[in-house]
Amino acid sequence: MLARIARLIALFATLALIASAVAIPSERTVLSVLAAEVAVFGFVVHLFGFDLERTVALRYLRRRTASKGARMALVVSAGLLLVGLVTFLGGHGRGRALETLGAFLLFGASVAFALTLLLNLFSIFTAVSTLGVALGVASLVVVLSVTSGFEREFQKKVLAVNGHLIVTSYGKPGEAETAREAAEIEAKLAGLPGLVRMERFSLSAGEVMIGKAGANLKGVDMSRGGTDLAPTVEAGSFAALGQNAQCQPKPLFPGDVPGPPEDAGRMLLGVELAQKLRAKVGDCVAVLVPFSAKNDDSVPSYPFKVVGIFHLGFNEYDSRLAYVNLEDAQRLAGARQSIFGMELRFADPFAALALVPEVEQRLGPAFRVMDWRTLNGNLFTALTMQKVVISIVLLIIIVVAAFNILASLFLIVRTKEREIAILGSMGARARPILGIFLAAGAVVGIAGGGLGLTLGLSLCSIVQRYGYALDPKVYLIERLPVQISPVEVLLVPALALAICLLATLYPAIKASHLRAVDGLRQD
Repeated sequence: MLARIARLIALFATLALIASAVAIPSERTVLSVLAAEVAVFGFVVHLFGFDLERTVALRYLRRRTASKGARMALVVSAGLLLVGLVTFLGGHGRGRALETLGAFLLFGASVAFALTLLLNLFSIFTAVSTLGVALGVASLVVVLSVTSGFEREFQKKVLAVNGHLIVTSYGKPGEAETAREAAEIEAKLAGLPGLVRMERFSLSAGEVMIGKAGANLKGVDMSRGGTDLAPTVEAGSFAALGQNAQCQPKPLFPGDVPGPPEDAGRMLLGVELAQKLRAKVGDCVAVLVPFSAKNDDSVPSYPFKVVGIFHLGFNEYDSRLAYVNLEDAQRLAGARQSIFGMELRFADPFAALALVPEVEQRLGPAFRVMDWRTLNGNLFTALTMQKVVISIVLLIIIVVAAFNILASLFLIVRTKEREIAILGSMGARARPILGIFLAAGAVVGIAGGGLGLTLGLSLCSIVQRYGYALDPKVYLIERLPVQISPVEVLLVPALALAICLLATLYPAIKASHLRAVDGLRQD
């Protein structure tokens, strides 16, 4: 009765999800995945709703008698599991090192316990197949979580520096023209759905020299912007970008009397750039502007005072980016061509992607509109391709395990031909016999998928809590990021289960078509 109710619920849930996927295009991928998962769940419930199929399938898969070595290994792994649990709980709150040791010991002991438990419960073939599925599922869960974490971290870093939509004009407007264009953009985009704020910005068209290091300069409109940048300032103050600053000129020759302090620009340096320049808050640096827009051979130099040091955790920005007040950026624009425009920030960065056509329509052809994903298209495309390729490679592990299931069930069909024939002679039709072997494949898929999901999520949780340091010069970020996506995580074991069921089809069909007369002739 319960199995019938569960099957009906799964059927209606699948139909509802499919209808929702058709009605809601923006959520079509997520809803389609959920529909597939519920459908697989309903099919498995259908298989296990019959006592004959379930009982015979488990009888074929289980191990008759576990060896003494297997039982001893199970006891030892259970002891290690207990030691790891005690170490982890005992180290909690007493020391990071002891707690970390306990966590990794607990994880390793859990893997050993799961392996020895499989060897005690199932035959060797079944245990190896289940372990293969578990390793494939665990690997995919970890890889998908890590690649999603990289995508999330890069997205956070990009959005801390750039707006969700960036509007620039064609040509090289002057300061007055820039102010007029900004007012025009604000008027035309007023009332845009989800818009939080608009702010002017500037970006140097190429690198300038700050001391002896090359960097990009970004001008910030202090009257509106910078709220996303302010939390990243580790030393100094973001607000100091809007305050007056002075620098003491250095004497040309030793012993000369220094001149009076002179007005200087205000600058925020990335933490890596500051270390490269050996600069700290309060120091003055010279900004050299090569390839001057004045079309002469001069290299203008401008004094700037370091009023803060920011840390985004993204090496590309921390080592090659500096922020200045928009007024200072406009002063530099006379010596160096710069890009001026407006940054638009929305309540939802992803909602901004769909608003690009509306913004273009409102502004007309005189302005160029670019969203944050297009601006960093190569980065996000590379991350997506990396996720797809690695997932396909790791999926091969599950496919190999499926071939083990195929071989195991073929062996069962060969060794159990007489029993299958007896079932047929007692009136069992082809459908129940087919269900026996499909149920056997489902057992392996469920056991392997559940074990792999547990191992994968456990490893992801350990990395999330204790972290794993990365070289920012190689990986651009400082720690291994992990983001567990429920849809992706649930898709992996469902996919593994579907592959296991497909692997059982051929031996199941072969067994269901076995003639009772041929089977009873076997000795």
